[in-house]
Amino acid sequence: MLIAPLADTDPFHLLRHQAVRDLAWCCLSPPLLQELPGSNTQIFPLADIDIWPWLQALDKDPGPLLDALMQVKSTRLGIYYESLWRFYFTHAPHWQLLAHNFPINRGKATLGAFDFLCRRGDDYWHIETAVKFYLCDTHDPQQAQDWQHWIGPNSHDRFDLKLARLRDHQLPLHQTPEGHTALQQRFPQADQWRSGLCLQGYLFSPAPATLSINQLTSAEYIHSLPRALHSHASQALGFWWYLRDFLTLIAATNPSSDKFSWIILEREQWFSPVEVHGADLITNMESLNQQLIHQLQQTKRPLMVAAVIESCLENDEKNSIWREQLRGFVVPDDWPQNHSNP
Repeated sequence: MLIAPLADTDPFHLLRHQAVRDLAWCCLSPPLLQELPGSNTQIFPLADIDIWPWLQALDKDPGPLLDALMQVKSTRLGIYYESLWRFYFTHAPHWQLLAHNFPINRGKATLGAFDFLCRRGDDYWHIETAVKFYLCDTHDPQQAQDWQHWIGPNSHDRFDLKLARLRDHQLPLHQTPEGHTALQQRFPQADQWRSGLCLQGYLFSPAPATLSINQLTSAEYIHSLPRALHSHASQALGFWWYLRDFLTLIAATNPSSDKFSWIILEREQWFSPVEVHGADLITNMESLNQQLIHQLQQTKRPLMVAAVIESCLENDEKNSIWREQLRGFVVPDDWPQNHSNP
């Protein structure tokens, strides 16, 4: 989805406000999985045919969304993602939010908590949400089919372990005796509960050091990327590089002729496709090199980057917008042996 060039009509870029674009990304971007093996859970997001007019109206008056997000004190990405979904289930057409982070206890011990309990028509839903960014640690296409080879930027998080936790603990919570009793007492009108999983994010394959940016964005190369079993056919993809290889790659970038540049993404830019005004863009490759080296040396923390291309605004040739063409991670040269929590 994010490897191929983004057209000017890409729906995310039709929205002016970052928070609304991120909400639209939650509603419209594909999940990481086509299905969750060993579970009959419904994969979210569902196809809501009337969601785009609602998003456009919200973009014209984003106050309710911004006010809701202002109440969230945590800066963690997972909390931000959950907050966007909470707003959606509270305000979107056809949905009614019944409870959020509803805890289930066994004596004095907490078994877990339902992320969301919702109603849609006559159906009652227990929905778990998570946003993840995983890097494939192998070049072998056969090994890449196994989720154990997909790890988080800090290398503590492994996709197969996350899926097992979701399948075996979080999603069946409403089927435990304690969960069943709590739901019956709180929502006696609900005869049964359906389970849903909204697991979104990006998957990053190792980028061959010898390929140019044009080769990386070619359709032929994109279709050759390793895929894990049960992954969604339209999942959001990217690449990762060791710092030494990425510095070589950007040295070949000529922004003055290619109208093309690289930027480091802040964590609040990790969801929807990024766009940057020309006045805010650093096109000096030497400055970018120094910034990358400094941040990686100081934090030992992988950095997310995006390749952006210049696009003139309609009826305004003097100003330009740089829009995302490709995204990826730059990791320390000794990653994943040397790492820290993000």
